[in-house]
Amino acid sequence: MHGRLACGRPLVVRLASEKLLEDTSHHHHPKRLLPEANRTRSASGSSSGQMSRDERVAAIKNKLKALEEDEKPRDPKKLKI
Repeated sequence: MHGRLACGRPLVVRLASEKLLEDTSHHHHPKRLLPEANRTRSASGSSSGQMSRDERVAAIKNKLKALEEDEKPRDPKKLKI
């Protein structure tokens, strides 16, 4: 696979250990600051940018509660006999 073209670019195939050595010796990038929205999420333990399971469950419960509150004004119309 080494040297074959993929999307017009030559592929470079290396062992993972070679790649690690190259990255640590040549590239010293300063850490980038995270936007405020990502800082709060990473502080809660999810650094991948995705919501944790508990956060998703809480969001679903909040959405259900909001939907139930939206339906309350409609209930008296349904109760008319």
